[in-house]
Amino acid sequence: MISALAVLAAAMLVSASSNATASSTTASSSGEKLIGAGLAFGLAAGGAGVGMGTAGAAIVSASLEKRDMVMFLLVLAFVETIAIYGIVIAILIMSHP
Repeated sequence: MISALAVLAAAMLVSASSNATASSTTASSSGEKLIGAGLAFGLAAGGAGVGMGTAGAAIVSASLEKRDMVMFLLVLAFVETIAIYGIVIAILIMSHP
């Protein structure tokens, strides 16, 4: 949840800063896009890594009692979607004129 909010905040910051400084140079706008895209993907990937570590440890300990590989893969797939959202937001930030 925290990483999803971080991705949204990074996208809003880049969008607001590019709208506020309409007369800025292209290099500055390009730099802001790179920083925003890097923050969006970096924070999302970091959040996914923390979530995968926490969920993975819990699933490994729970799998000692009940072997359910489908649940293991399902939980990890949900955690990985956070990183995919970060990639999508980074691509959207970079493609915004």
